[in-house]
Amino acid sequence: MKSHRLPLFFLISVLLLLGFSLATFYVASLAERYTLGHFGSYYSYFQKTLLLLGLSLIIAVMLQFVNYRVFRYLAIPVYVIQTGLLVAVLFIGTGMYGSRRWISIMGLFGLQPSEIQKLVIILVVALILTLPQKRLNVGLKILLVIAAVVPSVLLVKKEPDLGSASLLLGISVIMLVHFRLTGRQLLVLGLVLALVAGGLWLSLRPYQRTRIETFLNPQADPLGNGYNVIQSIVATGSGGMWGRGIKGSTQAPLSFVPVQYADFVFSLVGELFGFAGSALLVLLFIMLLWSTFLVFRSLTDDFARYIVVGIGAMWFLQAAVSMGMTIGLSPVTGIPLPFISYGGSSLLTQVAAASMVVSVYRIRDELRF
Repeated sequence: MKSHRLPLFFLISVLLLLGFSLATFYVASLAERYTLGHFGSYYSYFQKTLLLLGLSLIIAVMLQFVNYRVFRYLAIPVYVIQTGLLVAVLFIGTGMYGSRRWISIMGLFGLQPSEIQKLVIILVVALILTLPQKRLNVGLKILLVIAAVVPSVLLVKKEPDLGSASLLLGISVIMLVHFRLTGRQLLVLGLVLALVAGGLWLSLRPYQRTRIETFLNPQADPLGNGYNVIQSIVATGSGGMWGRGIKGSTQAPLSFVPVQYADFVFSLVGELFGFAGSALLVLLFIMLLWSTFLVFRSLTDDFARYIVVGIGAMWFLQAAVSMGMTIGLSPVTGIPLPFISYGGSSLLTQVAAASMVVSVYRIRDELRF
């Protein structure tokens, strides 16, 4: 693929994913109207997503006027502010299902700091890994990354949001692996991760452990802890090859699957559009990740390369876990499907990340600071 076509190929994949999200919520609202005789929550999700998308695109366009290298200087101040918000959400945050994840902004909408923190961590890790070698050796850089990431992981887990906490850790690890570590350094990193994983397991709340155990055998408690996964699998498989469409869908209109508009949105896709629609969505994510990889290969600036690696890792991990948990291939962790799940903070983060990828590609040939 020619270099000048990369931004177009990337943008098409992002726009198709956003369009897929809008189509999913609109068709679900029509199914809801057909089954219940009136529009319900899905029409509200469609309207709000349309509004949030407009706001996100405005911010994305504004980011195109900012040289991405400015983020080298903004990364630490933004990280400090974001860490403050993660602390604040534990005291003044609002939430549901036993967790505090949102900060109400004048009662109009909720800001979810843990979503935005994904992008902030990418910028901070990219900054640390590109500091001059004369000032910091590899070992000190790794320690700085750990010092920057661990507080965020612990604060997000405290909400509790184990899925986002694990995602922050996963993104950082992938970026570190790209740092071209030696065999010994990789071994040490592996041991540290094993200790962290052990510590996280010991600190899990009972319901979080139950989720992991349910993943291994959801049928052990089909009416209790395994209910969400079983209903999600039923909804996904009920679509058959071409989906149940507006007149045949029942799981979504009757709310058999909890939070089907967000965490389990892939099951909504399966029910409405069937295997064909689900396969198309997977193909769009492959298209997104492949075009992101092509952008990465075209870059020469290390800071830009780490940013793109981190964003690509975020999209891959979120898509894989989110789709996997709806069909029983990964534990239920509450991770949204990028560009598809309903949620203002998530949509803003994903669109901003896409805008940053375009930005680093667009000015890739300029001299570094």
